[in-house]
Amino acid sequence: MGLSGTELYELYQRQYAGAVEEKRLFYTKANETEFIITKHYIHKYLKPRAKVIDVGAGCGVYTKALADEGFHVDAIDLHPDNVSRMKDLFQDRKNVNICQGNALDLRDFSDGTYDLVLELGPIYHLKNVHERVAAIKEAVRVAKKGAPIFVSFVLQDAPLIEYIFQSENPAEEINEIGYERDTALVTDNTGSSIQLHTISAIDELTDKVLETLPVSKGPRFAQDGLSQVIRESVNKMSEASYNEWIQYLKATAERPDLMGYSNHVVQIFIKN
Repeated sequence: MGLSGTELYELYQRQYAGAVEEKRLFYTKANETEFIITKHYIHKYLKPRAKVIDVGAGCGVYTKALADEGFHVDAIDLHPDNVSRMKDLFQDRKNVNICQGNALDLRDFSDGTYDLVLELGPIYHLKNVHERVAAIKEAVRVAKKGAPIFVSFVLQDAPLIEYIFQSENPAEEINEIGYERDTALVTDNTGSSIQLHTISAIDELTDKVLETLPVSKGPRFAQDGLSQVIRESVNKMSEASYNEWIQYLKATAERPDLMGYSNHVVQIFIKN
């Protein structure tokens, strides 16, 4: 059964209280790979003077990176703590606009306004396919024709390996989550508002989006690849070795045989 929508929202509010997302991407080298690879793909699509909307911006990691490069960014987040933190961070930045809002309802933002849309958090906090498609529909609405929409998902297997099978007592830890041993599927990510996906589930949602919204399918890429699965090795790498690891992640980011072991993946949609 899992949590209801209301319970999921309350868990989300508790989980992200205190703007805890601000430093997540920079705790370790393994964490930072997600930021580096995602920026690599963002820059494939950015054009001079592009206008960007960052939906579910967290504490504004990507907003800051793009604003520092001179792009105008409208950053929206649902959690009041994240919004408050961003307002502090960007209070003197004329090219950043911060507001509290819901990915399911971007009514304050006009149709066909943005050259690039980031939706790197909201989808994996939504409970069902209907809500996920609705959020993507709003992202597509505010995008210009030809603009990319980056939609992020959290996969199940890298967290399963990282937090369960690399723990001190996997046999005990695995009983703390909803888990089907016969299929190796995580059915309930206990204690987190994050909904975990398999590649096949992302395929199903992608097909639904392509059937119902005016978009075509762009690349799908692994944001962090195997970084979290082998995080201890990655975190010990010299700078030269780490640079080689980043190059490997870039070169293999779209390989289907490796993608299922990434913590996060992004499906890019292009507005028709």
